[in-house]
Amino acid sequence: MPGTSQTLPPPAEPGMSASGFPTTAPSGPNSKPDAATALLKDVNYVITAAQELRGLSDMQGTLELLRKADELTPAHPAIIAEMAQTYEQMGITAKATDAWRRIQLLGETKAGIYFELASRRLGAGSAAVGAPALSAPSGADGEKFLRLGACQATRDFLVPTGERYVLHVPISRAGNRPINSQELNLEVFFFDRVNNEKVALTIAPEPVESWQTAPVDWNGTGEELLDVVYHLPALSAAEIQQHGRRSYYGYMLRLYYNNKLQDVAAEPRDLLEFGSTPGTAPAGVNPLLPPMSR
Repeated sequence: MPGTSQTLPPPAEPGMSASGFPTTAPSGPNSKPDAATALLKDVNYVITAAQELRGLSDMQGTLELLRKADELTPAHPAIIAEMAQTYEQMGITAKATDAWRRIQLLGETKAGIYFELASRRLGAGSAAVGAPALSAPSGADGEKFLRLGACQATRDFLVPTGERYVLHVPISRAGNRPINSQELNLEVFFFDRVNNEKVALTIAPEPVESWQTAPVDWNGTGEELLDVVYHLPALSAAEIQQHGRRSYYGYMLRLYYNNKLQDVAAEPRDLLEFGSTPGTAPAGVNPLLPPMSR
């Protein structure tokens, strides 16, 4: 797998979320708010729950959770970004665009890393009023050729041991130019939660990738689907002692065309900060990427 191991900041202390809200509801006769409200105020809890519901294809449940959270914590970029991604996955482009624009209107200071994510989704031509768009990564002649669609990681519960997730990666043509498949490169990083204390690059074997559409030429609908499989086998006692107890945490993707960065995606969003985002990819085709044609 490309990249070197890098440990991310540890998750919030037990009983507290990264946003400072308690992860459990207060108790007692004078406790306010109620349990549901207290949980919804925990942004980390909401995001995790929304991603799990979306992974189960419960889009209505995901939206209901996110809308209530949006009412309780208005203008929180992480919540709005989850709504936008859910609408994208449902194919409701107009509402997804509105959500990304809400993030842009917050401005770069308030929205943080979500501002850049929204700018990439909207493109330089859809910048919100008062929030100048960042320059979108582009091809050699200044045009963006490809973008990542709404990715989805689905757990496979049929494996007898260990954990297996299938990451569905839609790759869409950004314009009308023909795509040279030999110029495509995708970097895939999977991450594990270690001892429920920190996050690090996975120790799972190299992911297995396969195209789900054929031929892979970006003609017709202009979108091709790539599946990437993460499989972490059950660890032995010796491996646990060496690497810690591990479980799936998330992913980060970098899409290149003609050695130029086109788009990025991550879930959870904090993984966007993993390492530095290079402007160009190493020459050559990602050896993990399956061939476009047989």
